[in-house]
Amino acid sequence: MSINTATTTLQRWLRDYCSQSSMLTGCVVVTATIRGEHTRILAEWPERSEINQALIDAGMIALKRNLEGIVVPPVIQSAAGPQRIVQVLLEHGQERCIIVLGINNANEGVAQGYFDDLRGLKGTLEELLQSADNLNAALSATLLNLQLALLEPDRLDRASAAFVNEVADTYRFDRCSLGLLEDGRIRIAAISQSAAVEQKQALLRKLAAAMEEAIDQAVTLTQPPRPDETPFILLAHAEFAARAGTCLTSIPIGQQGKLIGVLTVERRGALPPARDEVAQCEHLAALIAPLLSLRLQAERSLLQRARDQLRHHWQQFATADNRRARLAGGLLALLAALALFIPLPYRLAADAHLEGQEQRLLVAPDDGFLKQVHVRPGDTVRTGQLLAEMADQDLRLEEGKWQAELTQHENAYIAAMARADRAAFSISRAKANEAAAQLELVRGQLERMQIVAPMNGIIVQGDLTQSLGAPVRRGDTLLTLAPRGKHRLIIDIDERDIGDVNVGSDGTLVLSALPETPIDFSIERIVPVAVTRDGRNLFEVEARLATELIGLRPGLQGIAKLEVESRSLAWQLAHRIVDWVRLRLFAWGL
Repeated sequence: MSINTATTTLQRWLRDYCSQSSMLTGCVVVTATIRGEHTRILAEWPERSEINQALIDAGMIALKRNLEGIVVPPVIQSAAGPQRIVQVLLEHGQERCIIVLGINNANEGVAQGYFDDLRGLKGTLEELLQSADNLNAALSATLLNLQLALLEPDRLDRASAAFVNEVADTYRFDRCSLGLLEDGRIRIAAISQSAAVEQKQALLRKLAAAMEEAIDQAVTLTQPPRPDETPFILLAHAEFAARAGTCLTSIPIGQQGKLIGVLTVERRGALPPARDEVAQCEHLAALIAPLLSLRLQAERSLLQRARDQLRHHWQQFATADNRRARLAGGLLALLAALALFIPLPYRLAADAHLEGQEQRLLVAPDDGFLKQVHVRPGDTVRTGQLLAEMADQDLRLEEGKWQAELTQHENAYIAAMARADRAAFSISRAKANEAAAQLELVRGQLERMQIVAPMNGIIVQGDLTQSLGAPVRRGDTLLTLAPRGKHRLIIDIDERDIGDVNVGSDGTLVLSALPETPIDFSIERIVPVAVTRDGRNLFEVEARLATELIGLRPGLQGIAKLEVESRSLAWQLAHRIVDWVRLRLFAWGL
Protein backbone atom coordinates (compact mmCIF):
# COMPACT_ATOMS: atom_id res chain seq x y z
CA MET A 1 0.00 0.00 0.00
CA SER A 2 1.40 3.43 -0.93
CA ILE A 3 1.35 6.30 1.51
CA ASN A 4 1.75 8.90 -1.25
CA THR A 5 -0.84 11.62 -0.52
CA ALA A 6 -1.68 11.86 -4.24
CA THR A 7 -3.95 8.85 -3.75
CA THR A 8 -6.20 10.54 -1.17
CA THR A 9 -9.60 11.94 -2.01
CA LEU A 10 -8.62 15.35 -0.63
CA GLN A 11 -5.57 15.50 -2.83
CA ARG A 12 -7.53 14.60 -5.92
CA TRP A 13 -10.16 17.27 -5.16
CA LEU A 14 -7.42 19.83 -4.69
CA ARG A 15 -5.79 18.92 -7.98
CA ASP A 16 -9.09 19.08 -9.90
CA TYR A 17 -10.14 22.40 -8.34
CA CYS A 18 -6.82 24.18 -8.91
CA SER A 19 -6.28 22.93 -12.46
CA GLN A 20 -9.45 24.71 -13.64
CA SER A 21 -7.83 28.17 -13.58
CA SER A 22 -4.47 29.42 -14.77
CA MET A 23 -4.50 32.20 -12.15
CA LEU A 24 -3.92 29.75 -9.27
CA THR A 25 -0.28 29.25 -8.32
CA GLY A 26 -0.85 26.69 -5.57
CA CYS A 27 -2.99 25.44 -2.74
CA VAL A 28 -2.30 23.72 0.59
CA VAL A 29 -4.40 22.28 3.40
CA VAL A 30 -2.64 22.67 6.77
CA THR A 31 -3.79 21.33 10.14
CA ALA A 32 -2.58 21.85 13.71
CA THR A 33 -3.55 20.79 17.23
CA ILE A 34 -5.47 23.14 19.51
CA ARG A 35 -2.30 24.37 21.19
CA GLY A 36 -0.37 24.42 17.93
CA GLU A 37 2.43 22.06 19.03
CA HIS A 38 2.19 19.87 15.91
CA THR A 39 1.51 21.13 12.39
CA ARG A 40 1.24 18.98 9.29
CA ILE A 41 0.26 19.32 5.64
CA LEU A 42 -2.75 17.23 4.63
CA ALA A 43 -2.63 18.04 0.90
CA GLU A 44 -0.92 20.41 -1.51
CA TRP A 45 -0.91 21.36 -5.17
CA PRO A 46 1.50 21.25 -6.97
CA GLU A 47 3.03 18.45 -4.91
CA ARG A 48 6.32 19.21 -3.17
CA SER A 49 6.64 22.56 -4.89
CA GLU A 50 8.82 25.36 -3.54
CA ILE A 51 6.10 27.84 -4.58
CA ASN A 52 3.85 26.44 -1.84
CA GLN A 53 6.25 27.43 0.94
CA ALA A 54 4.76 30.97 1.15
CA LEU A 55 1.28 29.43 1.40
CA ILE A 56 2.38 27.05 4.16
CA ASP A 57 3.95 29.87 6.16
CA ALA A 58 0.81 32.03 5.77
CA GLY A 59 -1.41 29.11 6.80
CA MET A 60 0.62 28.43 9.97
CA ILE A 61 0.38 32.11 10.98
CA ALA A 62 -3.35 32.13 10.30
CA LEU A 63 -3.87 29.02 12.44
CA LYS A 64 -1.99 30.57 15.35
CA ARG A 65 -4.09 33.76 15.11
CA ASN A 66 -7.30 31.97 14.14
CA LEU A 67 -7.80 34.29 11.14
CA GLU A 68 -9.21 33.83 7.67
CA GLY A 69 -9.54 36.21 4.70
CA ILE A 70 -7.45 37.67 1.90
CA VAL A 71 -3.74 38.40 2.44
CA VAL A 72 -1.26 40.27 0.24
CA PRO A 73 2.23 38.74 0.69
CA PRO A 74 4.81 41.33 1.77
CA VAL A 75 7.49 39.91 -0.54
CA ILE A 76 6.90 38.25 -3.90
CA GLN A 77 9.79 35.79 -4.33
CA SER A 78 9.26 35.06 -8.04
CA ALA A 79 7.05 35.93 -10.97
CA ALA A 80 5.21 32.67 -10.43
CA GLY A 81 4.59 33.43 -6.75
CA PRO A 82 1.13 34.39 -5.41
CA GLN A 83 0.01 38.03 -5.44
CA ARG A 84 -3.02 37.26 -3.26
CA ILE A 85 -3.48 34.55 -0.63
CA VAL A 86 -6.98 33.37 0.31
CA GLN A 87 -7.38 31.62 3.71
CA VAL A 88 -10.50 29.79 4.93
CA LEU A 89 -10.73 28.01 8.30
CA LEU A 90 -12.28 24.51 8.46
CA GLU A 91 -13.66 22.27 11.23
CA HIS A 92 -11.62 19.13 11.76
CA GLY A 93 -12.43 17.39 15.05
CA GLN A 94 -9.94 18.25 17.81
CA GLU A 95 -7.63 19.94 15.32
CA ARG A 96 -7.75 23.30 13.57
CA CYS A 97 -7.49 23.24 9.79
CA ILE A 98 -7.12 25.87 7.08
CA ILE A 99 -7.10 25.86 3.28
CA VAL A 100 -4.74 28.38 1.70
CA LEU A 101 -5.05 29.37 -1.96
CA GLY A 102 -2.44 31.36 -3.95
CA ILE A 103 -3.71 33.64 -6.74
CA ASN A 104 -1.45 35.16 -9.40
CA ASN A 105 -3.73 38.20 -9.86
CA ALA A 106 -3.67 41.54 -8.11
CA ASN A 107 -7.42 42.18 -8.59
CA GLU A 108 -9.16 42.31 -5.22
CA GLY A 109 -12.42 41.19 -6.77
CA VAL A 110 -10.94 37.99 -8.15
CA ALA A 111 -9.52 37.14 -4.74
CA GLN A 112 -12.89 37.90 -3.07
CA GLY A 113 -14.60 35.57 -5.54
CA TYR A 114 -12.30 32.68 -4.66
CA PHE A 115 -12.75 33.48 -0.94
CA ASP A 116 -16.53 33.27 -1.23
CA ASP A 117 -16.27 30.11 -3.32
CA LEU A 118 -14.12 28.36 -0.72
CA ARG A 119 -16.45 29.42 2.12
CA GLY A 120 -19.31 27.86 0.17
CA LEU A 121 -17.33 24.64 -0.19
CA LYS A 122 -16.52 24.37 3.55
CA GLY A 123 -18.98 21.51 4.07
CA THR A 124 -17.55 19.54 1.18
CA LEU A 125 -13.98 20.12 2.37
CA GLU A 126 -14.80 19.04 5.94
CA GLU A 127 -16.25 15.78 4.60
CA LEU A 128 -13.07 15.24 2.61
CA LEU A 129 -11.04 15.86 5.78
CA GLN A 130 -13.03 13.14 7.50
CA SER A 131 -12.17 10.74 4.67
CA ALA A 132 -8.53 11.76 5.07
CA ASP A 133 -8.76 10.71 8.73
CA ASN A 134 -9.94 7.31 7.60
CA LEU A 135 -6.91 7.16 5.36
CA ASN A 136 -4.71 8.01 8.33
CA ALA A 137 -5.99 4.88 10.04
CA ALA A 138 -4.89 2.92 6.99
CA LEU A 139 -1.54 4.67 7.15
CA SER A 140 -1.16 3.57 10.77
CA ALA A 141 -1.76 -0.01 9.68
CA THR A 142 0.93 0.42 7.05
CA LEU A 143 3.37 1.67 9.68
CA LEU A 144 2.67 -1.45 11.71
CA ASN A 145 3.34 -3.58 8.64
CA LEU A 146 6.67 -1.82 8.22
CA GLN A 147 7.41 -2.54 11.85
CA LEU A 148 6.57 -6.19 11.23
CA ALA A 149 9.18 -6.33 8.44
CA LEU A 150 11.83 -5.83 11.11
CA LEU A 151 10.58 -8.81 13.12
CA GLU A 152 10.15 -11.61 10.62
CA PRO A 153 13.75 -12.57 9.51
CA ASP A 154 15.81 -14.56 11.98
CA ARG A 155 18.96 -12.39 11.76
CA LEU A 156 19.29 -8.64 12.23
CA ASP A 157 21.14 -8.06 8.94
CA ARG A 158 18.37 -9.79 6.99
CA ALA A 159 15.69 -8.00 9.00
CA SER A 160 17.36 -4.64 8.34
CA ALA A 161 17.54 -5.34 4.59
CA ALA A 162 13.86 -6.36 4.48
CA PHE A 163 12.88 -3.26 6.48
CA VAL A 164 14.70 -0.67 4.30
CA ASN A 165 13.40 -2.32 1.13
CA GLU A 166 9.84 -2.15 2.46
CA VAL A 167 10.23 1.50 3.49
CA ALA A 168 11.64 2.47 0.08
CA ASP A 169 8.83 0.68 -1.75
CA THR A 170 6.09 2.02 0.49
CA TYR A 171 7.13 5.69 0.39
CA ARG A 172 8.59 5.46 -3.12
CA PHE A 173 11.99 6.67 -2.02
CA ASP A 174 14.91 6.17 -4.37
CA ARG A 175 16.99 4.82 -1.51
CA CYS A 176 16.58 4.04 2.18
CA SER A 177 19.46 3.24 4.54
CA LEU A 178 19.69 2.06 8.15
CA GLY A 179 22.77 2.80 10.25
CA LEU A 180 23.49 1.37 13.71
CA LEU A 181 25.58 3.11 16.36
CA GLU A 182 28.42 0.85 17.56
CA ASP A 183 31.16 2.11 19.90
CA GLY A 184 30.47 5.72 18.96
CA ARG A 185 30.61 5.06 15.20
CA ILE A 186 27.88 4.44 12.63
CA ARG A 187 27.90 1.11 10.79
CA ILE A 188 25.70 0.93 7.69
CA ALA A 189 23.51 -2.10 8.44
CA ALA A 190 21.41 -2.16 5.25
CA ILE A 191 20.67 -0.21 2.07
CA SER A 192 17.57 -0.79 0.01
CA GLN A 193 18.03 -2.88 -3.13
CA SER A 194 21.61 -3.77 -2.08
CA ALA A 195 22.56 -7.38 -1.33
CA ALA A 196 25.83 -6.51 0.44
CA VAL A 197 27.14 -3.39 2.13
CA GLU A 198 30.84 -2.57 1.70
CA GLN A 199 31.71 -0.26 4.59
CA LYS A 200 34.93 0.92 2.90
CA GLN A 201 33.25 2.43 -0.16
CA ALA A 202 33.82 6.17 -0.38
CA LEU A 203 30.12 6.98 -0.87
CA LEU A 204 29.10 4.84 2.12
CA ARG A 205 31.71 6.51 4.31
CA LYS A 206 30.16 9.86 3.42
CA LEU A 207 26.70 8.44 4.17
CA ALA A 208 27.93 7.23 7.57
CA ALA A 209 29.37 10.70 8.23
CA ALA A 210 25.98 12.25 7.44
CA MET A 211 24.29 9.83 9.84
CA GLU A 212 26.82 10.66 12.55
CA GLU A 213 26.04 14.34 11.96
CA ALA A 214 22.38 13.61 12.82
CA ILE A 215 23.47 11.56 15.86
CA ASP A 216 25.74 14.34 17.16
CA GLN A 217 22.93 16.92 16.97
CA ALA A 218 20.18 14.43 17.98
CA VAL A 219 17.73 15.95 15.52
CA THR A 220 16.19 15.18 12.14
CA LEU A 221 18.31 16.78 9.40
CA THR A 222 17.14 17.52 5.86
CA GLN A 223 19.29 18.50 2.87
CA PRO A 224 18.49 20.94 1.35
CA PRO A 225 17.09 22.61 4.47
CA ARG A 226 13.66 24.24 4.39
CA PRO A 227 13.57 28.04 4.91
CA ASP A 228 11.30 27.87 7.97
CA GLU A 229 13.38 25.22 9.78
CA THR A 230 15.88 25.91 12.54
CA PRO A 231 19.36 25.98 10.99
CA PHE A 232 21.62 23.04 11.85
CA ILE A 233 25.06 21.88 10.77
CA LEU A 234 24.67 20.08 7.43
CA LEU A 235 28.23 19.85 6.12
CA ALA A 236 28.30 16.05 5.81
CA HIS A 237 24.76 16.00 4.40
CA ALA A 238 25.65 18.60 1.76
CA GLU A 239 28.79 16.69 0.78
CA PHE A 240 26.90 13.40 0.45
CA ALA A 241 24.02 15.02 -1.47
CA ALA A 242 26.46 16.56 -3.95
CA ARG A 243 28.22 13.21 -4.42
CA ALA A 244 25.05 11.06 -4.67
CA GLY A 245 22.89 13.55 -6.57
CA THR A 246 19.96 13.14 -4.16
CA CYS A 247 18.10 15.05 -1.47
CA LEU A 248 18.01 13.30 1.88
CA THR A 249 16.61 13.30 5.39
CA SER A 250 18.33 11.60 8.36
CA ILE A 251 16.14 10.62 11.32
CA PRO A 252 17.84 9.53 14.60
CA ILE A 253 16.45 6.41 16.29
CA GLY A 254 16.43 6.54 20.08
CA GLN A 255 15.36 4.25 22.87
CA GLN A 256 15.07 5.32 26.54
CA GLY A 257 17.07 8.49 25.94
CA LYS A 258 19.87 6.66 24.14
CA LEU A 259 20.47 6.92 20.39
CA ILE A 260 20.97 3.56 18.70
CA GLY A 261 20.84 4.33 14.98
CA VAL A 262 19.76 6.53 12.08
CA LEU A 263 17.21 6.05 9.29
CA THR A 264 18.15 7.96 6.11
CA VAL A 265 15.81 8.35 3.12
CA GLU A 266 16.78 9.80 -0.26
CA ARG A 267 14.99 11.02 -3.35
CA ARG A 268 16.44 12.28 -6.60
CA GLY A 269 15.76 15.84 -7.64
CA ALA A 270 16.00 19.27 -6.06
CA LEU A 271 13.30 18.79 -3.39
CA PRO A 272 13.76 16.82 -0.15
CA PRO A 273 11.14 14.34 1.08
CA ALA A 274 7.81 16.02 1.89
CA ARG A 275 7.04 17.13 5.43
CA ASP A 276 4.29 14.57 5.92
CA GLU A 277 6.59 11.78 4.70
CA VAL A 278 9.28 12.90 7.13
CA ALA A 279 6.71 13.01 9.95
CA GLN A 280 5.59 9.49 9.15
CA CYS A 281 9.21 8.30 9.01
CA GLU A 282 9.83 9.89 12.41
CA HIS A 283 6.79 8.04 13.73
CA LEU A 284 8.15 4.86 12.19
CA ALA A 285 11.55 5.44 13.80
CA ALA A 286 9.85 5.73 17.19
CA LEU A 287 7.95 2.49 16.53
CA ILE A 288 10.97 0.43 15.51
CA ALA A 289 13.33 1.77 18.21
CA PRO A 290 12.28 -0.78 20.92
CA LEU A 291 12.38 -3.67 18.44
CA LEU A 292 15.76 -2.63 17.09
CA SER A 293 17.14 -2.28 20.60
CA LEU A 294 15.91 -5.76 21.58
CA ARG A 295 17.37 -7.36 18.46
CA LEU A 296 20.70 -5.64 18.99
CA GLN A 297 20.84 -6.92 22.56
CA ALA A 298 19.84 -10.44 21.48
CA GLU A 299 22.65 -10.64 18.90
CA ARG A 300 25.43 -9.34 21.13
CA SER A 301 28.34 -11.72 21.75
CA LEU A 302 29.09 -13.12 25.21
CA LEU A 303 32.13 -10.84 25.45
CA GLN A 304 30.03 -7.75 24.70
CA ARG A 305 27.41 -8.78 27.25
CA ALA A 306 30.07 -9.37 29.91
CA ARG A 307 31.64 -5.99 29.14
CA ASP A 308 28.27 -4.24 29.44
CA GLN A 309 27.54 -6.00 32.72
CA LEU A 310 30.92 -4.97 34.14
CA ARG A 311 30.36 -1.39 33.02
CA HIS A 312 26.88 -1.39 34.58
CA HIS A 313 28.12 -2.77 37.91
CA TRP A 314 31.01 -0.33 37.96
CA GLN A 315 28.67 2.61 37.41
CA GLN A 316 26.47 1.37 40.23
CA PHE A 317 29.49 1.00 42.49
CA ALA A 318 30.89 4.41 41.56
CA THR A 319 27.58 6.14 42.30
CA ALA A 320 26.69 4.11 45.38
CA ASP A 321 26.22 6.02 48.64
CA ASN A 322 26.58 2.90 50.78
CA ARG A 323 29.86 3.14 52.68
CA ARG A 324 29.85 -0.59 53.34
CA ALA A 325 29.75 -1.35 49.62
CA ARG A 326 32.68 1.00 49.01
CA LEU A 327 34.65 -0.55 51.90
CA ALA A 328 33.96 -4.08 50.65
CA GLY A 329 35.07 -3.08 47.15
CA GLY A 330 38.28 -1.59 48.50
CA LEU A 331 39.05 -4.73 50.51
CA LEU A 332 38.44 -6.92 47.47
CA ALA A 333 40.78 -4.75 45.41
CA LEU A 334 43.45 -4.98 48.14
CA LEU A 335 43.13 -8.76 48.33
CA ALA A 336 43.38 -9.03 44.55
CA ALA A 337 46.56 -6.89 44.60
CA LEU A 338 48.09 -9.09 47.33
CA ALA A 339 47.17 -12.25 45.43
CA LEU A 340 49.34 -11.06 42.54
CA PHE A 341 52.46 -11.54 44.68
CA ILE A 342 51.65 -14.95 46.16
CA PRO A 343 54.01 -17.63 44.69
CA LEU A 344 52.12 -20.13 42.57
CA PRO A 345 53.28 -23.23 40.66
CA TYR A 346 54.58 -22.23 37.25
CA ARG A 347 54.37 -24.68 34.36
CA LEU A 348 56.04 -24.01 31.05
CA ALA A 349 53.95 -25.09 28.03
CA ALA A 350 55.52 -26.02 24.68
CA ASP A 351 54.73 -27.99 21.53
CA ALA A 352 55.93 -31.59 21.48
CA HIS A 353 55.91 -34.65 19.23
CA LEU A 354 56.83 -38.32 19.46
CA GLU A 355 59.66 -40.00 17.56
CA GLY A 356 60.84 -43.58 17.46
CA GLN A 357 63.58 -44.31 19.94
CA GLU A 358 65.50 -45.98 17.11
CA GLN A 359 65.00 -45.52 13.36
CA ARG A 360 66.26 -47.58 10.43
CA LEU A 361 66.64 -46.06 6.99
CA LEU A 362 66.05 -48.43 4.08
CA VAL A 363 67.88 -47.07 1.03
CA ALA A 364 68.16 -47.97 -2.65
CA PRO A 365 70.90 -50.61 -3.04
CA ASP A 366 71.84 -49.51 -6.56
CA ASP A 367 70.78 -47.26 -9.41
CA GLY A 368 67.57 -48.52 -10.96
CA PHE A 369 63.81 -48.27 -11.08
CA LEU A 370 61.17 -48.89 -8.43
CA LYS A 371 59.15 -51.96 -9.40
CA GLN A 372 56.73 -52.69 -6.53
CA VAL A 373 55.88 -51.38 -3.02
CA HIS A 374 54.05 -53.55 -0.49
CA VAL A 375 53.74 -51.19 2.53
CA ARG A 376 52.77 -47.60 3.33
CA PRO A 377 53.50 -45.33 6.33
CA GLY A 378 51.66 -46.60 9.39
CA ASP A 379 51.88 -50.28 8.43
CA THR A 380 53.26 -52.71 10.99
CA VAL A 381 55.96 -55.08 9.63
CA ARG A 382 57.90 -58.08 10.88
CA THR A 383 61.50 -59.11 10.45
CA GLY A 384 62.17 -60.43 6.95
CA GLN A 385 58.90 -59.14 5.47
CA LEU A 386 59.19 -57.99 1.86
CA LEU A 387 58.65 -54.22 1.74
CA ALA A 388 59.61 -53.11 -1.78
CA GLU A 389 61.17 -54.44 -5.00
CA MET A 390 63.51 -52.87 -7.53
CA ALA A 391 63.42 -53.68 -11.25
CA ASP A 392 65.90 -56.62 -11.86
CA GLN A 393 65.63 -57.40 -15.62
CA ASP A 394 69.22 -56.31 -16.35
CA LEU A 395 70.59 -58.35 -13.46
CA ARG A 396 68.64 -61.42 -14.59
CA LEU A 397 70.24 -61.17 -18.02
CA GLU A 398 73.69 -60.74 -16.50
CA GLU A 399 73.05 -63.75 -14.27
CA GLY A 400 72.24 -65.86 -17.33
CA LYS A 401 75.40 -64.64 -19.06
CA TRP A 402 77.71 -65.60 -16.21
CA GLN A 403 75.89 -68.92 -15.72
CA ALA A 404 76.57 -69.79 -19.37
CA GLU A 405 80.24 -68.81 -19.12
CA LEU A 406 80.64 -70.87 -15.94
CA THR A 407 79.20 -73.93 -17.65
CA GLN A 408 81.44 -73.40 -20.69
CA HIS A 409 84.65 -73.10 -18.64
CA GLU A 410 83.74 -76.08 -16.45
CA ASN A 411 83.32 -78.25 -19.57
CA ALA A 412 86.64 -76.95 -20.93
CA TYR A 413 88.70 -77.85 -17.87
CA ILE A 414 87.03 -81.31 -17.63
CA ALA A 415 88.05 -81.94 -21.26
CA ALA A 416 91.61 -80.73 -20.54
CA MET A 417 91.78 -83.05 -17.53
CA ALA A 418 90.79 -86.00 -19.74
CA ARG A 419 93.57 -85.13 -22.23
CA ALA A 420 96.03 -84.67 -19.36
CA ASP A 421 96.68 -81.15 -20.70
CA ARG A 422 97.82 -79.45 -17.52
CA ALA A 423 98.21 -75.98 -19.04
CA ALA A 424 94.72 -75.90 -20.61
CA PHE A 425 93.30 -77.38 -17.42
CA SER A 426 94.74 -74.55 -15.27
CA ILE A 427 93.51 -71.81 -17.65
CA SER A 428 89.98 -73.23 -17.92
CA ARG A 429 89.72 -73.74 -14.18
CA ALA A 430 90.78 -70.11 -13.48
CA LYS A 431 88.19 -68.79 -15.95
CA ALA A 432 85.51 -71.01 -14.36
CA ASN A 433 86.34 -69.63 -10.88
CA GLU A 434 86.09 -66.03 -12.24
CA ALA A 435 82.68 -66.77 -13.80
CA ALA A 436 81.49 -68.34 -10.51
CA ALA A 437 82.57 -65.22 -8.56
CA GLN A 438 80.79 -62.91 -11.01
CA LEU A 439 77.67 -65.10 -10.81
CA GLU A 440 77.70 -64.94 -7.01
CA LEU A 441 78.08 -61.14 -7.15
CA VAL A 442 75.09 -60.78 -9.50
CA ARG A 443 72.95 -63.08 -7.33
CA GLY A 444 73.83 -60.96 -4.29
CA GLN A 445 72.69 -57.86 -6.16
CA LEU A 446 69.46 -59.63 -7.09
CA GLU A 447 68.81 -60.38 -3.42
CA ARG A 448 69.32 -56.72 -2.52
CA MET A 449 66.76 -55.71 -5.16
CA GLN A 450 64.17 -57.04 -2.70
CA ILE A 451 64.05 -54.70 0.34
CA VAL A 452 63.01 -56.56 3.48
CA ALA A 453 62.36 -55.42 7.06
CA PRO A 454 65.47 -55.78 9.26
CA MET A 455 63.36 -55.80 12.46
CA ASN A 456 59.83 -55.66 13.82
CA GLY A 457 58.41 -52.16 13.73
CA ILE A 458 56.24 -49.62 11.95
CA ILE A 459 56.81 -47.67 8.75
CA VAL A 460 56.95 -43.97 9.71
CA GLN A 461 58.04 -42.38 6.41
CA GLY A 462 58.12 -43.22 2.72
CA ASP A 463 54.88 -43.39 0.73
CA LEU A 464 56.18 -44.85 -2.54
CA THR A 465 52.85 -46.02 -3.97
CA GLN A 466 52.73 -42.93 -6.21
CA SER A 467 56.33 -43.42 -7.44
CA LEU A 468 56.22 -46.85 -9.09
CA GLY A 469 58.57 -46.97 -12.07
CA ALA A 470 60.43 -43.84 -10.95
CA PRO A 471 64.25 -43.92 -11.20
CA VAL A 472 66.20 -43.99 -7.93
CA ARG A 473 69.87 -43.55 -7.26
CA ARG A 474 72.03 -45.62 -5.03
CA GLY A 475 71.71 -44.41 -1.42
CA ASP A 476 68.32 -42.67 -1.84
CA THR A 477 66.13 -43.16 1.27
CA LEU A 478 63.06 -45.20 0.40
CA LEU A 479 61.50 -46.10 3.75
CA THR A 480 62.01 -45.26 7.42
CA LEU A 481 61.32 -47.99 9.99
CA ALA A 482 60.91 -47.45 13.73
CA PRO A 483 60.42 -50.14 16.42
CA ARG A 484 56.99 -50.35 18.08
CA GLY A 485 56.60 -49.56 21.77
CA LYS A 486 59.82 -47.56 22.02
CA HIS A 487 59.48 -43.79 21.72
CA ARG A 488 61.19 -40.61 22.72
CA LEU A 489 59.58 -37.22 23.23
CA ILE A 490 60.92 -34.12 21.46
CA ILE A 491 59.86 -30.79 23.03
CA ASP A 492 60.36 -27.50 21.19
CA ILE A 493 61.32 -24.89 23.80
CA ASP A 494 61.40 -21.22 22.86
CA GLU A 495 64.79 -19.55 23.36
CA ARG A 496 63.20 -17.18 25.89
CA ASP A 497 62.31 -20.12 28.15
CA ILE A 498 65.28 -22.46 27.69
CA GLY A 499 66.91 -21.06 30.84
CA ASP A 500 64.09 -22.50 32.96
CA VAL A 501 64.60 -26.07 31.64
CA ASN A 502 66.99 -28.48 33.37
CA VAL A 503 67.93 -32.12 32.80
CA GLY A 504 65.91 -34.30 35.15
CA SER A 505 62.91 -31.94 35.28
CA ASP A 506 59.54 -33.63 35.20
CA GLY A 507 56.47 -32.75 33.21
CA THR A 508 53.21 -33.93 31.72
CA LEU A 509 52.33 -34.58 28.08
CA VAL A 510 48.85 -34.46 26.53
CA LEU A 511 48.62 -35.71 22.96
CA SER A 512 46.04 -34.48 20.48
CA ALA A 513 45.11 -38.10 19.75
CA LEU A 514 44.73 -38.96 23.48
CA PRO A 515 43.63 -35.76 25.20
CA GLU A 516 42.01 -37.68 28.06
CA THR A 517 45.27 -39.48 29.06
CA PRO A 518 48.12 -37.38 30.50
CA ILE A 519 51.57 -39.01 30.23
CA ASP A 520 54.40 -38.20 32.63
CA PHE A 521 57.93 -37.71 31.32
CA SER A 522 61.37 -36.56 32.45
CA ILE A 523 64.00 -34.51 30.61
CA GLU A 524 67.06 -36.53 29.50
CA ARG A 525 68.93 -34.22 27.14
CA ILE A 526 68.93 -30.62 25.94
CA VAL A 527 70.26 -30.12 22.42
CA PRO A 528 72.64 -27.14 22.77
CA VAL A 529 72.09 -25.82 19.23
CA ALA A 530 68.93 -23.85 18.33
CA VAL A 531 66.94 -24.47 15.18
CA THR A 532 64.84 -21.91 13.32
CA ARG A 533 61.26 -22.96 12.65
CA ASP A 534 58.35 -20.71 11.59
CA GLY A 535 60.41 -17.61 12.34
CA ARG A 536 61.22 -18.70 15.91
CA ASN A 537 64.44 -19.92 17.53
CA LEU A 538 63.73 -23.23 19.25
CA PHE A 539 65.76 -25.69 21.28
CA GLU A 540 64.93 -29.38 21.00
CA VAL A 541 64.66 -31.10 24.36
CA GLU A 542 64.61 -34.93 24.50
CA ALA A 543 62.51 -36.59 27.18
CA ARG A 544 61.73 -40.16 28.24
CA LEU A 545 58.13 -41.26 28.72
CA ALA A 546 57.29 -42.80 32.05
CA THR A 547 54.69 -45.12 30.44
CA GLU A 548 54.47 -46.59 26.94
CA LEU A 549 50.74 -46.56 26.26
CA ILE A 550 49.05 -48.72 23.67
CA GLY A 551 48.28 -46.67 20.60
CA LEU A 552 51.35 -44.43 20.68
CA ARG A 553 52.88 -43.88 17.26
CA PRO A 554 55.80 -41.81 16.01
CA GLY A 555 54.65 -38.42 14.73
CA LEU A 556 51.86 -37.84 17.27
CA GLN A 557 51.80 -34.22 18.46
CA GLY A 558 50.61 -32.57 21.64
CA ILE A 559 51.37 -30.09 24.41
CA ALA A 560 54.03 -30.67 27.04
CA LYS A 561 54.07 -28.80 30.35
CA LEU A 562 57.30 -28.67 32.33
CA GLU A 563 57.40 -28.17 36.08
CA VAL A 564 59.32 -24.98 36.93
CA GLU A 565 59.88 -23.35 40.31
CA SER A 566 57.05 -21.33 41.85
CA ARG A 567 56.64 -17.78 40.62
CA SER A 568 54.28 -14.96 41.61
CA LEU A 569 51.12 -14.48 39.60
CA ALA A 570 52.23 -10.95 38.71
CA TRP A 571 55.47 -12.33 37.21
CA GLN A 572 53.61 -15.01 35.28
CA LEU A 573 51.28 -12.43 33.77
CA ALA A 574 53.79 -9.69 33.01
CA HIS A 575 57.24 -11.22 32.47
CA ARG A 576 56.88 -11.36 28.68
CA ILE A 577 56.07 -7.65 28.49
CA VAL A 578 58.84 -6.76 30.97
CA ASP A 579 61.44 -8.75 29.03
CA TRP A 580 60.37 -7.13 25.76
CA VAL A 581 60.65 -3.65 27.29
CA ARG A 582 64.12 -4.44 28.64
CA LEU A 583 65.31 -5.54 25.21
CA ARG A 584 63.86 -2.42 23.56
CA LEU A 585 65.48 -0.14 26.12
CA PHE A 586 68.83 -1.88 25.68
CA ALA A 587 68.53 -1.62 21.88
CA TRP A 588 67.83 2.10 22.21
CA GLY A 589 70.87 2.54 24.43
CA LEU A 590 68.89 3.43 27.56
